[in-house]
Amino acid sequence: MKRIGILGGTAYPSTALYYTLLNQMANEKWGGYHSCPIILYSIDYHNIKTRYADRWDEIPNILKYEIENLLALQPDCYLIANNTLHKAYDEIKSELLTNIPISHSIELTKQHILKNNMQRVLLLGTPFTMEDEYFKSPLQQSNIEVIIPNAEEINQMGQYQSMLSKGEVSEEMLTFFTAVVNNYSDVDGIILGCTELPLVFNKLKTDTPIIDTMVLQCIDAFNKISQ
Repeated sequence: MKRIGILGGTAYPSTALYYTLLNQMANEKWGGYHSCPIILYSIDYHNIKTRYADRWDEIPNILKYEIENLLALQPDCYLIANNTLHKAYDEIKSELLTNIPISHSIELTKQHILKNNMQRVLLLGTPFTMEDEYFKSPLQQSNIEVIIPNAEEINQMGQYQSMLSKGEVSEEMLTFFTAVVNNYSDVDGIILGCTELPLVFNKLKTDTPIIDTMVLQCIDAFNKISQ
């Protein structure tokens, strides 16, 4: 049976969401006691996370090493359970000597937005993801208008993301994200550009369509092994 490779631990609470969702999808499709064939390669995220601020240039090679370790286990497809690391992946993808397909978070997000005729979307995530161009630019090149929160909201979101990366969700956090959603109610969709954000948004109710990058990756990867 074909297997999905997950590069996880980045951070571990969101990796658990990927694992759970893929197994739920497999059991829903195949029934019985079926679960999803997964190779979970969980790295020590500290080595990467501590380099984001001032040693980004070292991250692509670290990621390349970890991806090559995962691919050596011969999954039939794979995904990276972290959106920010897609920036590093894009810098080294041409150096990866493999035909194993990746479920690329940003590309899948763009395809989903275009397929659903969305023109204006709100991008939520870490401050890095919201302020850098790696996520926004591919969407903007396809004539998608990308809105990011104001400076105060970005700063607060960064503080909450640190809590989410440890699996912590508070009522204060739920109140904050509810307010953010209401502040941008004129968009066509909300991108959860941080893989920990589902920990919050799974508890929120909103009429605005949610674009969950984790879900898009899991659907794509599962389709690759189940068709």
